[in-house]
Parts: sequence; structure tokens; C-alpha cells
Amino acid sequence: MPVEYDPNAFSPFRTAIYMATARYFFGSIFWYQNKLEFSGRENIPEGPCVFVSNHLSNWDPPLVSRVVDRPVSYLAKKELYSDKFFRNLVLAYGAISIDRERPEKSTFKAVKEMLSKGWCLGMFIEGTRSKTPGILGQPNMGPAYFAKTNKLPLVPVGIVGTNIKRGKVIVKIGKPIQAEGSLDEISWKVMAALSELTGFQLPPKELKDNADTAQIKE
Repeated sequence: MPVEYDPNAFSPFRTAIYMATARYFFGSIFWYQNKLEFSGRENIPEGPCVFVSNHLSNWDPPLVSRVVDRPVSYLAKKELYSDKFFRNLVLAYGAISIDRERPEKSTFKAVKEMLSKGWCLGMFIEGTRSKTPGILGQPNMGPAYFAKTNKLPLVPVGIVGTNIKRGKVIVKIGKPIQAEGSLDEISWKVMAALSELTGFQLPPKELKDNADTAQIKE
């Protein structure tokens, strides 16, 4: 399946719309509904980076975008694009599809194009929403891989509360982590940072098989 993304989403005009939506539409929802609290924005480096977060609910992507106050493109598994409404929505806001079983070269090219426009990459290191309260899921190596291949720092973003309806939401942004060492080492550095930011327990130290490091299709 060819990568799906809208290169026009990264234009200055569309970027301005993206930021206005994150700040004023989603920002109002989070302030009113969740009494949002966040900290650590001073830790965000200049230029593109990879924002890496834990994952609790479908609200997490717009929440991260609002809190970091930067245009962020998220990698979305290809299965999500089967829903026409969702597909059109995420494409309009810069998402890039990925085949987690065997990533396409075109996905990596799309990421490089997005980064060249000054956007940041957003990824959820657990790959899916956490299933056990208070415990982080097993990490995927995708964030470490994309950060290392693009020579970008990873910025951990800890989220607490989005899985509780109308609950208080707290977001903490950690210090940048350089993509140095093996993908395993980088991934667990990010996990340790997310555990400290959220107060959630780390999972047993083992990396599950991960599509993000599978061979890229020719």
C-alpha cells in the first residue's frame, strides 16, 4: 500500500491553520474539560525533533500538539485509513501512513519532506494505547530509528489523565535525548524518562518484535 499523506498540509498557510486549531479549538476543550496543566516547554529544542509520548487515548495527538505548540506530524498505522472520515481528517492535519509490518521507502521520504518544512515528528513509543493502568507498555524502536536516521533529538512527553473522561490532564515535557547508541538503548532511555514524567511503572525490559525496524520494501 503506497504511503498516504498530503504534502500540501505542510505549506505555510495550512501550518497556520493547524496551529490555530491546536491552540484555540483543542486548547479550549482541554482547558475547559480537563483543566489541563503542562510544564517543561523550555526543554523543547530549536528546529525539528521527535516528540515521543506514552499513549492513553485518541485525544493524545491533538493534546501533544497543543502542549508543545509546534506543528507535529504523526505516523498513523495504515489500518486507520480504512475509515474515510478519519482518513480525510488526519491527512488534512499532516499525518503520514505507515505499514507497521513492512514500512515503505516512500514513508521515510514523506517524513524527510515533512521535516524539511520545519515540522516535528510525533510518535507513541508503545505503539498502541496502554492497557494496564499505571504501567507503560512495551516500547517500539520506531521513534529511536526515525530519530537516529534523521539525526534528531527525541523529546519525551509524559501524559497522565486522558484515559479518564473529563478527568484532569497533566502533561510534562522532558529534556531532549540524543539518538546515540543502539536502538534498544535509546528506546529504554526514552522509557525511563516517560516513567519519571508520568510516575508510571516500566514494563519488563524486553523489546517486542517491531515493524518499524523491518526491512523497507524496495
